[in-house]
Amino acid sequence: MKPNTNRITAILIIIIAAIILLYFGMRYVIAQQNSATLSALELAVNNQQIVLLTLADLTRVNGADSSTERIIVDCGQTERQRFDTLLDSLSATINPAELTELDTLFYKCGGFYADRKSVMATRLVREVEVYEEYQTLRSVLRANTEEENNQLIAWQALAEAELKTAEAFNTLVQLQGAIISQLRTGKPATSPEIVSTLAEVSSVRGQMLMLSKQIEGHKKDASSL
Repeated sequence: MKPNTNRITAILIIIIAAIILLYFGMRYVIAQQNSATLSALELAVNNQQIVLLTLADLTRVNGADSSTERIIVDCGQTERQRFDTLLDSLSATINPAELTELDTLFYKCGGFYADRKSVMATRLVREVEVYEEYQTLRSVLRANTEEENNQLIAWQALAEAELKTAEAFNTLVQLQGAIISQLRTGKPATSPEIVSTLAEVSSVRGQMLMLSKQIEGHKKDASSL
């Protein structure tokens, strides 16, 4: 009986040793896989931050990337120059013929910058969401630091401020259109309706200026943390 007992003991030892080796082998493989995944996520987070910095700079100055330029197209260069000239004359003396011309050009050129701002701001919001998704995935493998969490908050605040700026820009275009329409009906620039609309324009511009300062602050926080 003793030889059989020794044999069984030896088999059990071999089985236990095999299980232990398998356990530590699997842990090693998983650790290696996690390390590779974490490295890939760190790279994705860093690359996404570069994307955000580029988009934020373009959006702040009302620029556009190549894809947005293909989607939102401005009126012709001559029309743009003429529109800007007539728009600048709106607060001064503008004759009925020029007012009619401005009204026509408004529908071609008036919304270009506001539309581009809206597209860029919306894209910035989406890219911040992607950035957040990468950080969330990374947090499964290691906890995000307080600095990294604050960085995400800064990017979210910046994107939200740009979205509000785009909305204000669209409101400004609508108010410009309203002034042109009011003047075309024969109302003088000093009429209560136009004065009221001009007050709204001033208010919206003030809001945009405030948002611009907020964006600068958020950008500084997002890029310096």
